Amino acid sequence: MTNNLNRFYKQLRKARARASKDVKDNFANLSQYLGQVDPIKLLSQLTLTFLFIPEDEFVEENSDTLKWARWIEFLAGYIVSHEYPQKARSNIDGRDLEKIEKLLGEYFRSISIFLTTSNAYNDKVDEIDKEIESLIKSLKIHSLYVRGESYPYFLRETAERIYTPHNKWFLNNLGFTISDALLISESIVNEYNQRVNNEKQLCSERARKHVNELIKNGKANENDRKDLEVKFGCYYYFSNADKILSFTLDDLVRFSKQPKEKCERYLARLSQKFGYRNPKHNDTYKDPYTAPWDYNTLYERPIISHNGKYFAPLPPLFNETLLHTFYYDLIGDDQYWKKEGEKKYGSWLEQEVASLLKNIFPENKIFINPQYPNGNELCDVLVLHDRKVFIIQCKAKKLRYEAKIGKDYQLIKDDLVKSIKESFEQASRAREYFFNNKRAKIKVSHGEIVVDSRQISDIFPVSITLGDYQNLTTRLANINPALNLFSNNQYPWAVSLLDLRTISELIDYPSMFIHYVKRRLGVERTNFRLMADETDLLGFYFSQRLYFETDKFKRMDRVALTGFSNDIDRYLFEKYERGENPKKPKQKMPTQFEKYLQNIESLESSYKTDCAMRLLDLSYQGREMFVNAAEQVKEKTTKNDGLHSFSTVINNNNLGLSFIAMNANNNIETLFKQVFSFAVMKKYTTKCKEWVGFGWDKNSKNLIDVAVFLSFDWREDPEIARIAKENLKPGQMIDIEEIKKRG
Repeated sequence: MTNNLNRFYKQLRKARARASKDVKDNFANLSQYLGQVDPIKLLSQLTLTFLFIPEDEFVEENSDTLKWARWIEFLAGYIVSHEYPQKARSNIDGRDLEKIEKLLGEYFRSISIFLTTSNAYNDKVDEIDKEIESLIKSLKIHSLYVRGESYPYFLRETAERIYTPHNKWFLNNLGFTISDALLISESIVNEYNQRVNNEKQLCSERARKHVNELIKNGKANENDRKDLEVKFGCYYYFSNADKILSFTLDDLVRFSKQPKEKCERYLARLSQKFGYRNPKHNDTYKDPYTAPWDYNTLYERPIISHNGKYFAPLPPLFNETLLHTFYYDLIGDDQYWKKEGEKKYGSWLEQEVASLLKNIFPENKIFINPQYPNGNELCDVLVLHDRKVFIIQCKAKKLRYEAKIGKDYQLIKDDLVKSIKESFEQASRAREYFFNNKRAKIKVSHGEIVVDSRQISDIFPVSITLGDYQNLTTRLANINPALNLFSNNQYPWAVSLLDLRTISELIDYPSMFIHYVKRRLGVERTNFRLMADETDLLGFYFSQRLYFETDKFKRMDRVALTGFSNDIDRYLFEKYERGENPKKPKQKMPTQFEKYLQNIESLESSYKTDCAMRLLDLSYQGREMFVNAAEQVKEKTTKNDGLHSFSTVINNNNLGLSFIAMNANNNIETLFKQVFSFAVMKKYTTKCKEWVGFGWDKNSKNLIDVAVFLSFDWREDPEIARIAKENLKPGQMIDIEEIKKRG
C-alpha cells in the first residue's frame, strides 16, 4: 500500500513539474503574440464575435459566451495594464481569433493542471494543512472559471438604491449621481447594440453590391453569391470593429443626452489609459502562475481611453462595476464615512433586507433593530411568524479581493469572521435570550412586545452579506476544518443580499420559505462536501426538495450541483431583461395540493406553518396521495353526513398525518376538538414524535378548516391507552374532555 502511494505522489510531482513548465511557456507565447497586434482591434473583434448576442437571446450557464467573457476579461486586464505597443499589426482577421483562442485555451488548461496537481497531496502534509490548501485551491478554481455576479437588473437596481442616499457626496466628489452613472452606462450599451445592428445591415448591403460587380465583370458565378456575400460581409464588419465600439466625448454627450461636464466627470472616474495600474496592485500580469487572479482594473474602470476615444471591451461588466467600485470611493473619504456614510450604508442594508422579507411575511411580523429590555440591540432584523423566529444580522463587509482569489489564508479567515462568524455570535446571543426567558420582552419601534418562548418551534440565525462569498458559504461545514470558525456543528444560513432577492422573488408562501431555510440549514449536516451556489440550491429545492437523504447521496463524499439554476436564470432574464410575464419556476406539486397549501396559509391556527412544512416534506407521490385521501373522506361525509377520517405514518414513525371530515354545523370549536383528540390518540398509539391533524366541515367552502400540530416525546400512559382503545373506532366521536383530564 505504501509503495503504491509513493508511486502516486511521484507521478503527481512529475505532472506538476510538466504543468509548471507549460504554464510558463504558454504565458510567454501569449505575451509575445499580444505584443505584436493592435490591442484595440483585437479586443474589438473578440467582443463583437463572442459577446454580442441578440438582446432577446437567453444565455445558459454552460454557454461558450460565458467562457469567452472570462477569457476576454483576463485578456483586457492584461492588455490595459501594459503600455500601448508602438509597432502593432492592425490587420486582425479570423486567423488571429483562432490563434488567440488556442493560446488562451492552452494557458488556462495548463493553469488548471498546475492547480490540481498541487502539493497538498504530499503524504507528509498534515490534515489541517491539506484542508487549508483545499480551501485555497477551491477559491482559485472558482475565480478562474466563474466571473462576476448574475442578473444585471438586480445589480442595477441595487446599485441605484444603495448609493442614492449618498447623492450629495457623489455630486460634490465625482460630479454625477449613481442614477447618472447608470443612465450613461446604459446609453453606451444601447449605442453599441444599435451600431452593431446598423453595421451588420450596411456591411450586408455593401457585400451584395461588391458581389454584384464581381458577377457582372465575370469574376464570380451566381452560384457562389451566398458564400461570397457572407465572406465579404464578415470582412467589412469585423475590419470595422474598433470603429463600431469606439466613441468620443462628443459622441457620449449626443447619445446619452447628458451635459458635457457630467460626461467628462463620468469618463474621468470610469476610464483608464493603457499602462494604468491600481497603486495597491502595481505588479499585475507579470507572473504566469498568478496572472489569472491578478487585480483587474476593469472592475474599477470598465472603459479604456486611447487617442481621444473610448472603448468598453466588456459591456456586461458595467452593472457589476457600478455596484461595487463606488464603495471604495466612499470608504476612502474617511471623514464622510465615519461621520455619516457608514451609518447610511448599514441602515440601507437593514431596510433592504426587511423590504425583501415583506414579499414573504406580513409587515407586522418584521422588526428592524429590535432591542433587549436594557436598550442594547437584539439584532438587525427580527421576524416573528407563527412560532418561528428569524434572527437576522446584516453585514455590508465584502470579501476582499485577495481573499476572493484564494491568495491569503488569513484574509479569508478574517473576512469570514467579520462577516459571518460575528453575526452568528450576535444571533446566538439573541437565541439564548429566547431560550432562557419564558416571556421574552423585546423593545420595538412602536413599544414593547412579549414572546412566549415556550411556544417557539424554530429559531433560525441568518447572516445576510452585501457581497458575494462564492461557494464559501454554501456549506460552511466544507470550510470549517480549515478555518475553525464554528463549534458544535452549529451554523447560520449565510446568504448574499442578491440571492435573498432571488429567493424572495420566487418563493410565494411563508411556510415554503421557512421550509427552504430549514432544508438549506440541513445541508450542513450532510456527510459530503457540497459545491454549488445558492441559485443552484434553490433550483434543486424546486426540482428535488433539496432532499439528500437517499442511498445515492450516502455513498458520496463530494457533490457538485450544476445546471439547476437554468430555469431560474431564464425566468429572471425574460421578466427583467425582456419585460415579459413568464411563468415562475416552482416546486413540483399537484395543482390541488398547492390549493391545500394556500388554504392552510390562510388559517388563523397556531403552528399552521409547521403543518404546511410537514406536507412540503412529502414527495410528489405523497402529495398526490394526501390530496386523494382527503378528497375521498370529504366525499364520504358529503354523502352520508358521517364522520370519516384517514391517517398515515411516515418517515420511520417520526411523523403521522390525519384528516377528519365531518358535519360540524359551522362550529369550528367542535371540529377542532375532534381533530385534536384524534391526533392525540393516533400519536400515542403509533408512538410518533410528531403528528399533523387536519379537519374539514362539510358546510365550509374551504379545503381545510382546522390544522393541529403536535410535537413531543412519547411516554407510556395506561389511561391514555385505554381512552384511545375505546375511542379510535371508525366514525365515532371522541370525548375531548376525558383526554384533557390526562393533560
